[in-house]
Amino acid sequence: MTTKRTPTIATKLAAVDHIKYEQFCRMEGRTKTEVTRDAILYYMQAKQKEQLDEHQAAIEKRFHKMENRLAGLMVKLGVGIYGLEHLFWTRTDDDIRKKLFHECYVSGVRKMHDKLKPEEEDLRKTAGD
Repeated sequence: MTTKRTPTIATKLAAVDHIKYEQFCRMEGRTKTEVTRDAILYYMQAKQKEQLDEHQAAIEKRFHKMENRLAGLMVKLGVGIYGLEHLFWTRTDDDIRKKLFHECYVSGVRKMHDKLKPEEEDLRKTAGD
């Protein structure tokens, strides 16, 4: 059975750093190859994590921006709706006002309910709890 040799990596260190490196390996009780391999793998993992963190931070920033935009649109929509509701409430006869608004509310709920897909309905029920 033949064993595959892995590629060799070579580098140079300043004399002072090389002495520290040898002392470190002796203190750890490990070979230079083991320490170097672990150091390279550790460095690569740290860089990958750093890149992933930067990517996730960019995604979080975009989500935050979208949330703010949606919240602003919801406020704008709410102000418009409540303004119209107030307008119609104050311009409607007192004797039919409550019944008319209740009918409008029920009709709106029914239309929204009929427009929801099954998975959206599940989400609405969950969010309403």
